[in-house]
Amino acid sequence: MRRALGIAWPLAVGAALAACGGPSPGGRTFITIATGGTGGVYYPLGGALAQIYTATIPGVNASAQSTVASVFNVQAIQQGKADVAFTQGDVATLAYEKGTEADPTPHANLRGMAVLYVNTVQIVVRRDSDIRSVADFRGRRVGVGAPASGTEVAARVVIEAHGLDYGDVGRDYLSFSEVAAQMQDRTLDGGFIVASYPVSAITDASMTVGVRLLSLDRGAVERIETAYPFFRPVVIPAGTYRDQTEEVATIGVDNLLVCRAGLPDDLVYEMTRVLFDALPRLAETHAAAGGVDPARTPIMSIPLHPGAERYYRERGLLK
Repeated sequence: MRRALGIAWPLAVGAALAACGGPSPGGRTFITIATGGTGGVYYPLGGALAQIYTATIPGVNASAQSTVASVFNVQAIQQGKADVAFTQGDVATLAYEKGTEADPTPHANLRGMAVLYVNTVQIVVRRDSDIRSVADFRGRRVGVGAPASGTEVAARVVIEAHGLDYGDVGRDYLSFSEVAAQMQDRTLDGGFIVASYPVSAITDASMTVGVRLLSLDRGAVERIETAYPFFRPVVIPAGTYRDQTEEVATIGVDNLLVCRAGLPDDLVYEMTRVLFDALPRLAETHAAAGGVDPARTPIMSIPLHPGAERYYRERGLLK
């Protein structure tokens, strides 16, 4: 059974997003885009998208805000503290259906704009570690992502699918760069990094302390797919990272661009159109944008905003 996301709302960042959206006295419409940490993919893509929206859509002034990512972002949309946000599909689905621990009511204000690239669950340990499976994380210090991030949600799902309680693991709430640094300092046994591969933090660690990626147990993958159908199997090709001689079997989840239900239809139509027109420019900011395919939007796990839906119907992608 799906449950509400067990992650609390970080008030400091919430205050930073408190004044967003809506027309100004000068007639311009201000759009706040909630992204993620500065070391991830959401932030540079969101910053580039904000610049493109401001330059391309008449009357719009868009700005990107760094946040702790997915769970925070859906709560910001629900509470009207952000207008557009990046989030993982699992987080959006659970929040829309069940809510979050901080607000355990369905987040009915969420609407979909686009299915983006796939985030891959990458689990790293030191190369000389005796850890061979996630089940071996019992009693170990493990980086599970920043609080209120999609990484932490995925870490909990994967840990519990391997027969552990979340509390069986010594959880450290670390960013990707902090996971790499503490692996190098040999003060961390392992870490979850959920992002489009290759991830610079893992590449850096592979060049220093040396790391291995863990494959998920087959039974755990089957349990995850049954309970959380928005996750799907992903294979990280051999050679993605230094000394990685074999494929790594894991799971991934789609990233979504979401927005507030109350945004005007014409505005969301334009933002959706501009997003896809700008993909070549966004791919120059981060290669992950090269994996965005508008034809995948019908698999959206939450309702589309009517403005976005009109765009996809005009392109013949929805019936």
